[in-house]
Amino acid sequence: MRAQLLPVQLPTAQLPAAQPHVRSRFFEYQLPVVVWLLSIFFFSTDAFSTIETSKIILPALRYVFPTLSYEELQFWHMVIRKLAHMTEYAVLATLAYRCFSSGQIDLSDSRVRTIGFVLMVALMDEWHQRFTALRGASIVDVSYDCLGGVGALGLIGLYETWRLRSHSIL
Repeated sequence: MRAQLLPVQLPTAQLPAAQPHVRSRFFEYQLPVVVWLLSIFFFSTDAFSTIETSKIILPALRYVFPTLSYEELQFWHMVIRKLAHMTEYAVLATLAYRCFSSGQIDLSDSRVRTIGFVLMVALMDEWHQRFTALRGASIVDVSYDCLGGVGALGLIGLYETWRLRSHSIL
């Protein structure tokens, strides 16, 4: 006599449902940081070297300030480039702080993480520029980058303080 096989129902593992908040957290907080990092590394290519940016900035300066000497134009070109460094890293610090502080109660930890992150990216950016033909690495640029990041955190801190005071009942 043959044994009859009965269908056996094996227990199935209950897989957790996809958590939509994890995906939305990535798109809302982390993706902007990644996109800005890619922008920073694009800005550190030869396409944004002093020679290339002078083709745009110097004629614009000459148009707005026709009486400036060549040396003055070069000076203001350098100032604009350094301000661009600071702005670039102020945006990075703002996005990184937003990412690090989401869901955090202790914001001082988020500030420290942000400053460390900005410093790390600035160092990697300058290291990357060592391998380009028209750019060079400079610790001074790292300082400008970090100054931009710290400046952004300072403004964020002022805003947070103002916001807390304006919503206080005292």
